[in-house]
Amino acid sequence: MTKRKSYDKEFKLEAVQLVQSGKRVAEVARELDLAEQTLHNWKLLKIKRENIVREIHLMANFRKLPSGKWQARIFVDGKLKSIGTFKTKKEAQLKASEAERKAYYNRTLTDRNMRFQEVIDNWFDHKRRTVKDSTLEQLEVVKRLHIEPHFAHRKIFNINRNDVIEWINTYEGNEDYSYGTRLKHMAVLRDIFYHAIHYMDVLDKNPAARVNFSRPDEYRNIKRDVKYYNLEELNTLLDFLREHRPQRFSEYKPYYALVFFLSSTGLRISEALALRWSDIQGNRVNINKQTSRDNNNNANLTSLKTPASYRNIEIDEVTVEMLHWFKKVQNRCIQKHDKFVRHPDVIIFQTYNGNYMTPSTVREMLQKYCLQAGVEYKGTHAFRHTHAVLSLEAGADLLFVSKRLGHGTIQTTADTHLDITPIYESHELEKITKYLNSEEENEDDTSRF
Repeated sequence: MTKRKSYDKEFKLEAVQLVQSGKRVAEVARELDLAEQTLHNWKLLKIKRENIVREIHLMANFRKLPSGKWQARIFVDGKLKSIGTFKTKKEAQLKASEAERKAYYNRTLTDRNMRFQEVIDNWFDHKRRTVKDSTLEQLEVVKRLHIEPHFAHRKIFNINRNDVIEWINTYEGNEDYSYGTRLKHMAVLRDIFYHAIHYMDVLDKNPAARVNFSRPDEYRNIKRDVKYYNLEELNTLLDFLREHRPQRFSEYKPYYALVFFLSSTGLRISEALALRWSDIQGNRVNINKQTSRDNNNNANLTSLKTPASYRNIEIDEVTVEMLHWFKKVQNRCIQKHDKFVRHPDVIIFQTYNGNYMTPSTVREMLQKYCLQAGVEYKGTHAFRHTHAVLSLEAGADLLFVSKRLGHGTIQTTADTHLDITPIYESHELEKITKYLNSEEENEDDTSRF
């Protein structure tokens, strides 16, 4: 027994030396053949011998460098591979343990020579297949102008949290980069690291996670100015558009119909301009697409902003009547004038030559019409806010308005509109007072005190 223990110890030392020199399990097993002649049960020893060598292959190797740092190496496919240098032996042991776990489950170990550019390219190819063209263009600009110049040449293994903080701080104080812009840049960088971790499996931690940077006091304390038209302003503008006679096809008044429709439904301008007559079914409208523009300013139909944007909403009787009137006028113009062309998609809001109306053209024309009507121009999105504000002031439920607008959460509607609708607050207070008074009427007067 003593002889066996002594031999086992000597064998293990010899096996370690052979494995560390780069030999594989089978080679070591063949070279350590002398035990078969010294022990009776040589078959069991052979099995034990190979198991010992396999254990050694899973053992990490640590050595202290002249610099004082510790190098950690593990066995991958029978060969020692360095996973990096660390300040302390404990840190090296922890990192080696993580690397061994990855190797055991056949996960990819971080390639120390992989450049961040390779990760960016892989991430962008993935985005090319999953996001809209307009979004892809924005991502391309951020990566090309702001991320690649700073990180592309770096090895992904060496990028740490301090590097990310240093990068985002270079934009602080620059008037060309607002707090919101810096937030977007950071979000893109975080997403690239997320891709490296969960899609490429070449990184364990996201160095951009939970990196905060200073927010200006003016951004922190001042709420976004929400522009909308009050009822008097809206009626003034609609009256002008209804009476206005365009130079060509004077009976065709698409801007009157569009402003009327936007303010009574709360649709986004891109959603309204994509509507077809087939999307109107009785007193309901189906919103399932929107318009966008490519680099050549050609109109495209794309998916909506969020899943909540897909909705089917009811429209009031007056709006239904307006749409019936506008459809008759449009059909009459097409039949009467050769140069008035119907769009192949049979869209609602089209130009006389059969094209989609563009948001930029709508903005330009409404600026002109608002000036002539004596009403301040507040942008096309103001009609969406107008619908929300007037609905809340009329006593509409907040959840109803939120779903009608296609907001993802009711909180979005509340944060945007409640502070600018004091009448809504008064209505809600009246409801509470009325409810409490009705309860008190059912009680004896003396029970109140």
